[in-house]
Amino acid sequence: MTSPVDYLRVIKRHHPRLWPVIEHSLSFLLEGLYRLALLPFRQAQGPGSTVEDRDLLNRADEYNAAAERYYACYPHPQALIDKPFSDPGSFPNHLIRAGTVMAAGRIQPGDTVVEVGAGTCWLSHFLNRYGCRTVAVDVSRTALSLGRRLFEREPATNWSLDPRFAVFDGRALPIGDAACDCVVVYDAFHHVPNQRALLAEMHRILRPRGIVVMSEPGVGHADTPTSLAEGEKGVLENELVIADIAALARAVGFDDTTLLASAPYFLHEVPAGRLGRFAGGAGFHRYWHGFSQALKMHHYILIYRAPNVPATDLLGDTKLRAAIEIESPAGGRARWPAGDAGRAVVSVENRSNALWLHAESKGWTRLGGHLFAVRNGSRDLVDFDWLRVGFAEDLEPERRVIVEVDLPAIERPGAYEVDFDVVVEGVTWFADRGSRPATLAISVE
Repeated sequence: MTSPVDYLRVIKRHHPRLWPVIEHSLSFLLEGLYRLALLPFRQAQGPGSTVEDRDLLNRADEYNAAAERYYACYPHPQALIDKPFSDPGSFPNHLIRAGTVMAAGRIQPGDTVVEVGAGTCWLSHFLNRYGCRTVAVDVSRTALSLGRRLFEREPATNWSLDPRFAVFDGRALPIGDAACDCVVVYDAFHHVPNQRALLAEMHRILRPRGIVVMSEPGVGHADTPTSLAEGEKGVLENELVIADIAALARAVGFDDTTLLASAPYFLHEVPAGRLGRFAGGAGFHRYWHGFSQALKMHHYILIYRAPNVPATDLLGDTKLRAAIEIESPAGGRARWPAGDAGRAVVSVENRSNALWLHAESKGWTRLGGHLFAVRNGSRDLVDFDWLRVGFAEDLEPERRVIVEVDLPAIERPGAYEVDFDVVVEGVTWFADRGSRPATLAISVE
């Protein structure tokens, strides 16, 4: 029996021009059906407010002092230093949340990351091991002292990255303007009494395309036994309102605020023999009920300083593709004397879903060339980084440019090949992400 899906496959194969219209219509219809089916799960949201609680603002110093007392009087400081390993009940979730924060913030080795509310700095230490320059910031001098002990006791700490530990007075972050690529807040923003002021400081210290990424507890956290116990010690336990955070962020200059649809505490098992049925919707109602509830219990919040446009400085799992063609010499073959420089003209089209940034900073994208010697039908690598040519401006998706390439002189006669590829400097070559290079054959006489 032929299924509707089979009919659609036949149409797609035999009527390629008609298929986009059908696909668009089906998507529109399915969107409507999904929204109707999930209507019971819809939650009302207000517009968000920028009005802060005056009492909380007036008590900011009091809450900062309580945070210092919490760490200074903690009965088992070694357990704080050993986090997250000393917290077996939450250890898996800590790893999931830390990894998600790093992925959501598109954090890469070499980035400068400021962790606000760092506590005893275990996440900053993870980032140091990963290759990031870190600044751990906290209102508690004792917490930072414990964090420094953590860095000092670990042999693998990378001191060449100059990890810093900075005490925060609760008002102005002790960091220069446009000094970091990402601000991380892990389970700390809900302790902040003056959220607007801190968001303004984060905006100030971020570079033009920087991100704030937060991992924060959600609905009901302030009423949990742990929060109530900490509240009795003077620690502030705010109930975060996402719409308010978004409104405050926009008020201080951020461009956009988004939530990552990921729930670290929600696991849903599907019998192996029913995976196909589950993918087709069987049992989806029960899954979605658990997932949507879990989304309310925890939030990954992303706050973008600039428009959230995919670009080579914030790659993540961004698709990287380039269409490269040798325009000159004709036929992709060149010949010149040993010791002479050469010349080629190459066309490059951005077939990625991201903007290629041409400036010499994070996300620097250039055309590069690998030089190979060809002997007896095989290729031997001569110089992997033989060539670099910059682009004149940022390249948007589907943009095509012509690049005139001055080729370095080759001293030894013989047969050579140059593979032209695009590189995001210090991060990846496009060929490593599945893009196809273009090859120029050179005969040196």
